[in-house]
Amino acid sequence: MRRIVIVSDNPFLSRAVSLSLAGLGAEVCCVASRGEWLRICERGAVDLLIVLRAAGFLAREREVERLRRAVGNPRLYILTWHHSERIVLALLEQGADQCMTFPVNLARLRRKVAEELTGVYE
Repeated sequence: MRRIVIVSDNPFLSRAVSLSLAGLGAEVCCVASRGEWLRICERGAVDLLIVLRAAGFLAREREVERLRRAVGNPRLYILTWHHSERIVLALLEQGADQCMTFPVNLARLRRKVAEELTGVYE
C-alpha cells in the first residue's frame, strides 16, 4: 500500500486534506512536526509528503534535499499561504515536485496525488 504523510501544525487543514485523499488506496497519516514525520519514515517508505506550510523550507537552505536524503526520496508537495511567484519558484528550484497556494482546490490536489500514485500524468 502506498503511504502519504501530511505535515501541518494545523489539525483542521490536515484533516481537510486527508479527507480529500480518501479512497485513493493509500494510507494517509497526519503529523504535526518534522520529527514525527521522520519517525513514521523509519517504520517504512513514504511515497508522498505533503507539507502544509512552506516556512520551514524557506528558512533553511537545501532543506528539501536534506529531507529527501534522510528518508528515501519521497515526492514532495508543498501547500503554502505565500502567493509570491518568487517564493513558489524558489521552492520548485529547491526540488519540490508541486507547489500550491491556499486557498487550494482540493479536487485538483486529489487528481495530482492520484496521478502521482499511479504514475499516470496528463
